[in-house]
Amino acid sequence: MKTNSIKWGHQPPSPQSIIWKHITFLLFLFVFMSMAAVHAQKIVGYTPSWLGSANDIDYDRLTHINYAFALPTASGGLQAIENPAKLQSLVSQGHAKGVKVLIAIGGWDLGDGGGNDGRFNTLAASASSRNNFVNNVLSVINQYNLDGADIDWEFPEPVNGAPDNNFTLLMGQLSAALHNQGKLLTAAVNGSAWAADGISSQVFGYVDFLNIMAYDGDAGAGHSPYSYAESALNYYKGRGLPAAKAVIGVPFYARPSWKGYNTLIAEGADPYSDYFNGDYYNGINTIKAKTALAKSQGGGIMIWTLDHDVQGQYALLKAIKDEMGTTGESGVVTLYQHCDFGGYSASLNVGSYTLGQLQALGVANDDISSLQVQNGFQITMYQHDNFTGNVLVKTSNDNCLVNEGFNDDISSVIVAQASSGWSATIEAENWTIQSGTQTEACAEGGQNVGWIDTNDWMVWDINPPSSGAYTVEYRVASPNSSGMIQLEKAGGSPVYGTRPVPNTGGWQNWTTISHSINLTAGQQQIAIKALTGGWNINWLKLTSSSGSRIALESQKSHINHPDLRIFPNPTSDYLEVQGAADMGRYTIYDLNGKTVSNGHHSPQEDHKKIDVRQLKAGIYFISHSNSKKVLRFIKQ
Repeated sequence: MKTNSIKWGHQPPSPQSIIWKHITFLLFLFVFMSMAAVHAQKIVGYTPSWLGSANDIDYDRLTHINYAFALPTASGGLQAIENPAKLQSLVSQGHAKGVKVLIAIGGWDLGDGGGNDGRFNTLAASASSRNNFVNNVLSVINQYNLDGADIDWEFPEPVNGAPDNNFTLLMGQLSAALHNQGKLLTAAVNGSAWAADGISSQVFGYVDFLNIMAYDGDAGAGHSPYSYAESALNYYKGRGLPAAKAVIGVPFYARPSWKGYNTLIAEGADPYSDYFNGDYYNGINTIKAKTALAKSQGGGIMIWTLDHDVQGQYALLKAIKDEMGTTGESGVVTLYQHCDFGGYSASLNVGSYTLGQLQALGVANDDISSLQVQNGFQITMYQHDNFTGNVLVKTSNDNCLVNEGFNDDISSVIVAQASSGWSATIEAENWTIQSGTQTEACAEGGQNVGWIDTNDWMVWDINPPSSGAYTVEYRVASPNSSGMIQLEKAGGSPVYGTRPVPNTGGWQNWTTISHSINLTAGQQQIAIKALTGGWNINWLKLTSSSGSRIALESQKSHINHPDLRIFPNPTSDYLEVQGAADMGRYTIYDLNGKTVSNGHHSPQEDHKKIDVRQLKAGIYFISHSNSKKVLRFIKQ
């Protein structure tokens, strides 16, 4: 970081029963929340005293703000805070938005000439000055109602080939003091091993997270490429830093000129590029790629500095937030109130969620319009509570459920690992026949199909193994928002469905869209017709939705043997089947349609008890060979 330039029942219940009910509820809540939550993703932005206004910061897209810098003295004091009015405004506006505000202490230039960390070396070497420093840090935190401190000692050097013990001692004392008051302790650290070997892995346990400065690699192309972020992350995690504590730093400035991203854009730079007039910077594509890396393998993104961003569609902070999605407790599926991932959000991990459970997480009934699904997982959405009604299965992101006919229509959901059923990915350029399109080199490798105009079309051969519900995904890119895909059987009938193509920001800025369709089994041809052109396609993917098929069959409760029923439901040990005589063989399926148990009912058994203790907790379906009725039950 640079301080002088650019940075980044009917009887009354007994008292005992009431107590135990409360205990049971609390235990359930703990288990449920533990199931639903994984580590929080951070978006940390630095803003210095000398640059920008607190009123210009987009607090809605941040989790933390670090105010730079408080400068230490050699005796453990702190110099007066510069521009305290900005800091006070940051705290007021940030806290109103749920953003934590920290004071960043140190920086590259401590007033002794750039890069001189002598003051830190001196104060950390003495127990008395360390104590003085800790007390002064607490004083500033309390004075300005801050949420913690970020230590920016650039950089602790190895001592006799070992980590700097004085830095370890200082961070240990700070950790104890700040955490005792419920405050955060973070640190800014260099992304290169040569400048980080002075940091003991013991420090990893002291901090809430590290802001890894994966920039300033050199003055040119090595300034801050994706490879630098990746190597920096791997270095710290390789030394034992938990992924949740590894926050990847990105620059909002260029090298070698030190110009801010906003200046570059004003001068004509491409917001999606990384190079302009001799300067190397991070454009939207690289920022999104680094954010995706942080989301999947780290703990978040750090920015130096917020004040060099632009407003509007080319804002780098917008790109980060769009790629990151929710920054709260994150799970494998995130639900959003509005289309395009807007409004409130709720993140879910693997599990079953009734309406009551969704409401406990802040999700209103019939109020969800978009969702994000991590690769390898699926969500089964139900129209009604307790997993009944119409069903939609998604294995990838969907930015607007309006297009699926499932908008504001969700009352319960099941999140699970993606079905292991049939799937086929088709490269778009491998068409059997086409009209009007051309191929070109694709930024994701290989080729994509482009130059797609209205009424252009492509045909591919497919061979689905069974008739039923399928999810079709399209990998698309477009600088327009008017594109429209129609999927149909070759020849034009039937039409399986349509899907709008969103504006992705460029011809090579790729995203995945999807919808659900029904296909018949066997060799056949499908076609895409461009109802409106102006988009590219890289591939399409078909995936069978076996869980959806079984769930839909469970709604046929009026067909055959209306007296057949199961109880108790939910159950933890045994499932009793009433009306089981003459039902023959029974089969129990999981949500993916996989058989998990089976057996026979004898003709004399009108009441059959089935042992389900071996089943994992979750949703199951039971069918009988002599009945069309499929019943659903919950194993606790």
